[in-house]
Amino acid sequence: MVFLFLLLGFGGCASLVVNPLLESLTRSLEQETDIELLVDGSPSLLLMINGLIISDPENPALLRIGTRAFSAYAILLDETGEPERAKLASEKARRYGFKLLGQNRKFKENFKQPLAVFKQALSSFGKGDAADLFWGGQAWALWIKLQGGSPAALVDLPKVEEMMLRVLELDESVNFGSAHLVLGSIYCSLSPMLGGKPKVGRRHFERALALSQHQYWPAQVAFADSYARQTFNRELFAELLQEVLSQPLVENEMATANRLARKKAADLLEKIDEIF
Repeated sequence: MVFLFLLLGFGGCASLVVNPLLESLTRSLEQETDIELLVDGSPSLLLMINGLIISDPENPALLRIGTRAFSAYAILLDETGEPERAKLASEKARRYGFKLLGQNRKFKENFKQPLAVFKQALSSFGKGDAADLFWGGQAWALWIKLQGGSPAALVDLPKVEEMMLRVLELDESVNFGSAHLVLGSIYCSLSPMLGGKPKVGRRHFERALALSQHQYWPAQVAFADSYARQTFNRELFAELLQEVLSQPLVENEMATANRLARKKAADLLEKIDEIF
């Protein structure tokens, strides 16, 4: 705690020293397989990130870390049965993501504008912005998901779709092809009457699996839980989830996501007779 107060006391200068440390600590949120440890230990890191952003609110590196860290924590809370806390964390992730992307003047001026204007503003992002655009869009998508079907939140979904399509144009490999996962989930979460495109969604899931060489298990779980469920494809549903459960868990940059995906895969397989 003394270290934390010293950092906060130095204000903006501290971020120059602590950014590499925070990046390493944030990556630890994505590489830890002990879920209880993550739930209990993450708040201290998040408080530190909040404090540093308050002291240096326009620092893009801190905003990037804040967006990723609070998104990771929101997913963790959601998957461990704390939806209200997850919603709060996703709100902070979205706020930091908007501030990060808002450093692009065209985005800042147009993100509340109609879709056509918003889409045009996205063309101002280049290849070097692909990761920031993904993390900001994912935070927005996560916030929408955690609003429980609120029409006021769902109206933003087409803008998230356009952000992810732009990510694919710039660099589809970001975060193991996760822009494809977001798009696949969007296209498969709606019925065709409401704009759903399950066949297009399947292609996105298959591309995500190819990009990660089937090693990023949220792809299999999202594919099963959205496309296979939506199209009543029990065989594909079981095949995808069994693939997750049959692989060894490796401690790498995918470890936390894969640990949560494995837990969800097991839960879904237990409910297969209820789902189909």
